Order: sequence, then C-alpha cells, then structure tokens
Amino acid sequence: MKNIGNIGDSQYFAQTPKLDLMQKQLDSDNVSQKLEALKRLIAMISKGKDASAMFPYVVKNVLSPSLEVKKLVYMFLIHYAEQKPDEALLSISHFQRDMTDKNQFIRASALRVLSSIRVPLIAQIVMIAIRKCAADSSPYVRKVAAIAIPKVYSMNEEEREQLVGILDTLLRDNNTIVLGAALFAFNEVCPERLELLHVHFRKLCRLLVDCDEWGQSVIINTLLRYARTQFLSPFQEGYQQKRTFYADDQSSSSESEDPFDYDMDPDHRHLLRSALPLLQSRNSAVVLSVGSLFYHMAPASEFNSVVKALMRISRTSREAQFVILTTISSMASERPEVFQSYYKEFFVNANDASFIRELKLNILAILATEANVPIILKEFKIYIKHTDKLFVKNTIRAIGRVANNIPEVADTCLADLLLLINSPQEEVVAEGVIIMRHLLQKQAADHPKIVKKLARMLDTINVAVARSSIIWLVGEFFALIPNLAPDVFRKLAKGFRDEEPVAKLQILTLGIKLHLHGYEDKQVSGRISALLQWVLQLARYDVTYDIRDRTRFARCLLFGTDTSEAAIILRKQAKDILLATKAPPEYGTKPQDRSRFQLSSMSHIVNHTAYGYTALPNFPDKAPDPSTRDVKDDRYSTFRYGDGDLYSDESGSDSSTSTSPSSGSGSGSGSSHTTRSSRSTRSSPPTSRSPSRSLTPSDRSSSRSRSRSRSSHNSSRSSSRSRSRSRTPSPVARPTKTKPARPKAAKTDKQPTAAKPSVPDTEPQGSPDGLDILDFLGEATPNVPPTPVFAQDHSIVRHSLLPASTSKGLSIQYGISKHPSPYPEMELIRLFFSNEGKQECTQIHIGKEDIADGALISFPPIAVLAPGAACEREMHIKQGKQKSLKFEIWTSTNQFPVVLSSGVGMEDAMLRNLTDLAQSK
Repeated sequence: MKNIGNIGDSQYFAQTPKLDLMQKQLDSDNVSQKLEALKRLIAMISKGKDASAMFPYVVKNVLSPSLEVKKLVYMFLIHYAEQKPDEALLSISHFQRDMTDKNQFIRASALRVLSSIRVPLIAQIVMIAIRKCAADSSPYVRKVAAIAIPKVYSMNEEEREQLVGILDTLLRDNNTIVLGAALFAFNEVCPERLELLHVHFRKLCRLLVDCDEWGQSVIINTLLRYARTQFLSPFQEGYQQKRTFYADDQSSSSESEDPFDYDMDPDHRHLLRSALPLLQSRNSAVVLSVGSLFYHMAPASEFNSVVKALMRISRTSREAQFVILTTISSMASERPEVFQSYYKEFFVNANDASFIRELKLNILAILATEANVPIILKEFKIYIKHTDKLFVKNTIRAIGRVANNIPEVADTCLADLLLLINSPQEEVVAEGVIIMRHLLQKQAADHPKIVKKLARMLDTINVAVARSSIIWLVGEFFALIPNLAPDVFRKLAKGFRDEEPVAKLQILTLGIKLHLHGYEDKQVSGRISALLQWVLQLARYDVTYDIRDRTRFARCLLFGTDTSEAAIILRKQAKDILLATKAPPEYGTKPQDRSRFQLSSMSHIVNHTAYGYTALPNFPDKAPDPSTRDVKDDRYSTFRYGDGDLYSDESGSDSSTSTSPSSGSGSGSGSSHTTRSSRSTRSSPPTSRSPSRSLTPSDRSSSRSRSRSRSSHNSSRSSSRSRSRSRTPSPVARPTKTKPARPKAAKTDKQPTAAKPSVPDTEPQGSPDGLDILDFLGEATPNVPPTPVFAQDHSIVRHSLLPASTSKGLSIQYGISKHPSPYPEMELIRLFFSNEGKQECTQIHIGKEDIADGALISFPPIAVLAPGAACEREMHIKQGKQKSLKFEIWTSTNQFPVVLSSGVGMEDAMLRNLTDLAQSK
C-alpha cells in the first residue's frame, strides 16, 4: 500500500533525484530519458529546491524536436532565465526561431524566456518580439506579449512611448484573454494615462463577465480608478434619489428590483450593473474587488447587495480570511448598519488563528447595539476563560469598547471586569484594571466601592501599568475614599525607590493632590506634607529625567521661596492647575484607521503605504464630457432598436442588384447613367424608417466593405468572360455591367460636400481585374485629394503611430506593405488616417524630420479631414538606414512627434546584428 501514491508522475515528488543521473539523461538521445529528467527537475522546483546547476544541460535541449520536451524545457528556462542571463543568451537565436513555431504554446514560451532575460543589450530584440506577438493570431500569445511589456519597461524606460502604442493596440483587442493582461501592463507602465481608456470603457464593462478571474480583478480595480475621475460622487448632498412610479406596489418590493432610481451617468450605472453578477464568483479576489467598487462608487443603499457575498467568502482559508475580515472591519466602521444582522457570523471558532480572533473581536465591538449586546457580552464571557493570554486581553479591550459605545451596559461590563481581579494571571488583571480606569473616569461617583477595592489591591498587583492606573484613580477620586487615600500614599512612599518610572510619576501626583486638598486634622496634613517633601527629595536624584523635571516643578510650585509677583500668583493658582477636572478619555472603536487606503489593497492590509500604491483620485466637481467614451469604430458598434432594420443595407443592395440587368439593356450611355443613379440611390439613407438619421461611420464602413466584395466578385466574372470571348469575337456589343454602389461621405454643416467625379461609360483600363476605380479611392472627404490607387493588400498588420487619445482625435496607423516600392532600395509604408474627434483636421503633413537625407519620401499633404472621416496614404523609407524614424506630424494647429519603427527587412537585419553582439558578449 505504500506505493499507491507513487503511481504516475507523482513518483517524481517522492523520490530524491541524483544530479549525475539527470545530467546523463539530458545528454542522451533518448526522448523518454530526457522527459524523465525534466520531470524530476520540475518536481524539484515545485518543492522549492534549487536546480539552477542543471541550467546548461537543460538549455541545450531547446533544439529537441519533441513538443513535450520543449514545453518542459521552457518551463525550466522561464524559472531560471532571470538568474542565469549569460547562459540564456547563448540560445537566443533558438528562442527567436521558436517564435515562428506553429504551436502557440512554444511561441508564447519563447517570448516569456526572452522577456525574462534582464539584459539591456537585448531590449531591442525583445521589443521587436513583443511587437510581432502583439499581432499574433493566438490570443494566448498576445496575452503573453502584454505581460512582457512591463518587463521591457523596467529594463529601458525610454521605450515608454512605443510600449504605450503597443498597449493601445492590445486594448483594442476584443478577446477576453488579452484584455486583463493589457490592463495589467497599463497599470505598470502608464497608470496615469486614463484617457487611453475612454473608448474602451463600455467594451470593458460589456466583456467583464467573460474574462478570467485574474483579469476580472485587474479590470475592476482599473475601472474603479477611471470612474473616480469621470463620474460625480454618489455620496454628495445634492445627489438626487427618486422613487420609481411603481415603487409602492407590492411587485416592486421584491429583491430583484431596486425601488430607487438614482440620477447618475448611464456609464456609471452600466459599470455597477456589469460588476454585480461577479458577486457570485468563486474567487475571493473578484468578490472583494466588486465590494471595493460598490463601497467607493455605489450609493449607500445599493451596498447591501455586497454584504451577503462577503459573508460567503469569509469562510475560506485563514490567509484569505485575514484579508476579507480586514476589509469588512473597515466597511463596518463606516457603515455598521449593513452588517448588524450578520453579527453571529463573526463569533470566534475554536480553530481560528490569533489574528482572525482579533479581527472578529473588533468587528463584534463595532456591531454591538442595545438589541444584540446581551448575546455579545455572553460570548465575551466565554472568551475570557480562554488559555491564550493575548486573546483574553483583546477580549477585555473589546468589552471596554462596548461599554464606551453603549453606556446602558457599562455597569454590567464593570461587574464582569471586576471578576478578573482574582485571576492568577497578572497580565489579565492588569488589562482589566486599565479598562476599568477608563470606564470609572466617566462615572466613578456611582462606584466608590470599586475604587476602594482597587486601592486595596495595590499590595498584590505587580504590573507597573496596572499599579499606575490604580494610583491615578486614588489621586483623582480621593474625595470618595478620604480616609484610605493618605494611607495608600504612606505605603507607596515606603517603596518609592523600587517602583517603575510610570508608577513613580503617579505617586508624585498623588502626594501633590493630597497636599493641596488639605485635611481638617492638622496632624494628618503635616504628615502628608512631610512625606511629600521626603519623596521629592528622593525623586530629585532619580535616574529618570522625567521624574527629576516633575520634582523641580512641584518643589517650585508648592515650596518655592521666590517672592516675585509672578511666582506668588502661580502658587495661588496651584490648586486650579493640579486639581482641575479631567475630560474622560475617548475609547474609540477603530484601533487602526485604514480608511485612507483603497479597500482590499496591499496598503490597506498592512496599514501603511506600500511600494507602488496609487491613491484613489478624488471625485470631480463637475462631470467631464461623456462623449469621450463614444466609439466610432464599427468593431465596437452594436445594433440598437430604433435605428432601422438590422438588414436594411443588405435588402437595399439586393434590390438594386436585381434591377441592374434590365437597366443595362439600353445603350452604353444609358447604362452608365443608370449605374450612377443606382449608386446615388443606394448610398442615400432610408427615409421611411428614420427620416432624421444619417449614415454613421460604422454604416459607411460596413457598406463600403460589402460593396467592395461584390464589386470584386462581379468584376472577376466579367473579366473571365471577356477573356474567353476574345478568342471568338462577336459583332454584338455587350452591355456594361452595373457596378455595386458605394456610399457617399458624411456631410458636415461647416463645408459642403465636393461634387462627385463622373464615371466613364466603359471600365477603366488602369484598374486591376476590371474593378471600379471608386472602390480604390477609399472614402472621400471634402477637399481631401483622392488616395493613390493601391493594390489591395489585406494581410497588412497595422501598428499604432499616433493614438487618437493623445492627438485630439487624429488617429494614424501604419503597416509595412509586402508590395515592392517603385523607388529602389526603399520600402512601401501604408498610412491609415482617421479623425475620431469633433473638429476638422486641416493641412496634415510631415513637418520636422530627424532623418538622414533620402531616407524618407513623404506622403502628399491632406487638406481637410472631416470628423468621422478616414483616408489612406503611402510613404517610402530607405531599407536598413535607421532602426527607427523620428519625425513630426503637423496640422494647422498642432505638432505631434512620432516614431516609426523599422520595416520587415530592417527588423531581420537588426535581429541578426543584435544576436551576434549578444552572443559575442
């Protein structure tokens, strides 16, 4: 039965591996032996043992053709690449080769190893690898690319702008695996650039429930910081709260409906509704993040929905319990009413750790009310009998807090604490005396017997803090025990030299008070004065300077010989100074104030500012413009009811296509006229459903894509027929085929739409495959010169050159075309311009250049780019001239510096050069 647990791969955890044997197995040609050695190494790492000595033997196996061996090799290299950078550099070329592997796990592992090699020399290699993997077809590889961005940033902070551009591309990803990693990198690289999240806010809220648990926690914390800067505070006095029309009906009293309708921003409400289902998550971190979001961003009445979820996750491991209960303690300090019905959930269990007990005691003291305080005090009486002294002391403090908050039960609490005086544990007795002193200071006149009993206990209590508390009580309320107080002072004076400093100070204070009070019996007054002078003489030479200072002050005040007017007045006021009534102490319910930190953050848990902590921003006084979150990209648009039929464009195009044969049966001129009229008819918006609706950029984009696909299909068929008929010419002229219509550009109020150029009757000779020339020009805008005729290249990978969030709406992306440039030794770069702002962009051109002569051929200037419009341009750069091109994009009002990274050919050259340099080092 001993070997049952060693079946399968679990045997590698039970056995003690021999390094010599594993070295031979790694050097062998047998794949099974390599697998066995690698499994033993991974088992060693899992158990916390050091296996770095095997790094040179493992890294050689990265060339193994076996997929299983490669996976285990990369698992080992990822763990030790940061500790062994020199050995890892020897195989950097193999890592780059594996980044083109067909297996996504191999590609991702290669990038993880590359980014784990913390050598600034290869920062450019890692940068190029991240840029490639950010455009990978696998979402897992793109996720790894996002996680690698902070590693590059930590090595070279000068690459921040390029990393922000890659981050902007990753944030546009719609895959839920990528979004969490992208926001993690965002928080590490540029957490203050919240403007980058404007256009992605609604998408993140919509996809939040579909993300993985780790990504959900990151996204919620990021959106919380974003929401604090974009939405008004739901806790302000002017915050409107109104009942719905059916709020008083019985149907509205159900738990599924909220009877309150808050006047808040729709995006604010969208964020809260998107996060609410995550309260059912099995992950405690996700539930805590949602709780933190509702605590900081939701109205107080909506916070009740979070409490039940917090109670559910509080029954987990003790490590998670500590974080959860710390968060609940802070929440209960501010909003105790929402947790009061769950107070029994915080009763201490026998198997709770000491730190869990302390948190539960604090929460119970906060939640105590007149209704539940008998049950809570009964529970505290049981805790006092515990064997753990620290737990008993914390319970006594909790009793003091309950008595301080509810004066009606103060007598009951004093009676319970008085029973502790007979405890054999001195520390417990001392803690009880301290708490009783705090309580008696408020109502000592009602309990003279307790004061007398405590005074008689000075002979048995040896703890200095407890003795000083009793001496202070005797001196403060000596009028309640006038015959006992002088005798107490006499006994204390005899053992003055053996007392602790804290007790000596209170003995001096007691003697001064008794001397100033005076007694009718002159003999008693004389003995008190003599004892006081003897104590002052002893204290004059004490080793503690606080006691010496107190002695000089008392001697000058009571027995001074100075005859000045000020000294005489001071001696007359000595009784008012030393016998003044003291205010009772404030014994609060919050021993540690953590409210200054964000809930469930590291700083909130450790109660001090941790490294990297960013405080929550304050709410704005005035709500920012919500239109910044409007998305004009059709990738994010969704169908909304009231905007017309979902297939209105398809039906319109199909009808026009079906009538084209009949319209084209006439002469050539008539055919071309019919084609132009059908084109203008199809591009106009449907007026029957929504008369005031105009074409949006997403409608124009989708219509243009459908038009181009049908146009290329029809043109290819016509060209194939014309080639087949050219061999047997026919005297009958074929009618010109009607082209699919292309929608017109959006009109603006400021500038009229330019006249549309006439279309020739026959197909243009210069267009490839007989396609309509309008399909190549792109979407025309007013006063924008037409884009040059490009060969359609759908395989271009776009990179961000100028994000719209940093350029007042002007977005520029670039892609390296695979088509050759007409200029020798140059590469063709495609530029994609779009105006996502609300104002026109005019005179767009390249301004200041930091480029060698002849290394760049600029694009033609763009006169006007209307809001919502887009166009394309081409430019040419010299191959291998520079690693990156720095220049400025100028408009009529602004100048934006940009960096265009090298092309495909230059990347390969850079990789070769940097690899050779790294291996030589």
